[in-house]
Amino acid sequence: MIAQMIMIGFDGTKEGDKWVDQIAKDIKREKIGGVFINEKNIQNPAQLKKLNEYLKAQAPKELPLIVAAEHEGGTKSLFEAKKGFNEVPSAYELFKNKDIAETEELYQKLSHDLAKSGINVNFAPVLDLQPKKDVYESSKLQRSYSSYEEIVTTYAMLFINALHAEGVMPVVKYFPTAGANLWNNFSSEEDVTNTWRFEQLKPYYDLIAFGKMDAVVISHVVHKEIDPKNPLLFSKLVIQGLLRDKMHFEGVVFADNLRTNSIASSMDFKQRVIRSIDAGADILVFTNYFADNASMTFTINKIITDAIKSGELSSERIALSYERIVNFKQKLSKRGSHVN
Repeated sequence: MIAQMIMIGFDGTKEGDKWVDQIAKDIKREKIGGVFINEKNIQNPAQLKKLNEYLKAQAPKELPLIVAAEHEGGTKSLFEAKKGFNEVPSAYELFKNKDIAETEELYQKLSHDLAKSGINVNFAPVLDLQPKKDVYESSKLQRSYSSYEEIVTTYAMLFINALHAEGVMPVVKYFPTAGANLWNNFSSEEDVTNTWRFEQLKPYYDLIAFGKMDAVVISHVVHKEIDPKNPLLFSKLVIQGLLRDKMHFEGVVFADNLRTNSIASSMDFKQRVIRSIDAGADILVFTNYFADNASMTFTINKIITDAIKSGELSSERIALSYERIVNFKQKLSKRGSHVN
């Protein structure tokens, strides 16, 4: 059950590469439930598909491997034209320069690129609203569609439908907002207490109501009116109280960037893992295979197992996450079954 909560990035592009074979062993031994594709894994679509199919073949059929990437479009995409992928503008550029039909076509191409490369989960789209006041240069707003929630919902839905049509599961982000972390790459602590707008929840409410939201990434920001004590990543009030109880979200909650500076340095890595799970996170994403001279697979498993023994986490809490992950993976199997 714990293994299914762990998702790891790795180096290498093909079977036979040292870390590819190591991650394949971890999958086969059921030590992890997913992998996260990064720039060190991608040469071209055919190579990436071969790599991903090799890794998927190591997982048990009843619990297929999550092979995730982050492809929103835009100039800084991992999936570059020079590597054989379709170029797709950023969220902001699509809204500004493309109509609905053009956006739909571009998202279909992006989704097809992912599916033909063997990727079955995409960390996108971004549901953050842009600030109402034009206080930032437009280059910083590329990852967000608009300051109007109706526009964000409309364009996000186009993206989600395109992904679903290709058997790829979207993971929307960042609940309930990333604030400035959206463009500063989670490099600093962010407090959104004074800039928060309730309208930011509207795209989430809409997608949950339409049955289009299977998974979400939780933000790291601080919002003292929602939770005076904890960053939202570690907040039961946000994940359980707001997202699950009030908004009736039943899908999977992802937590990523647990090692970055957007979390107070006073909190050590062990506590970050325990507190994020205790708050309600289901899958923890780590982009590096190693941390602190040990494999992340071993480290995370030990942290969670020890926390259960000490009573910091309950086995019931792990079982809840496992149940949600199994449901997510069953949907993954059904959606991906028609894709070549």
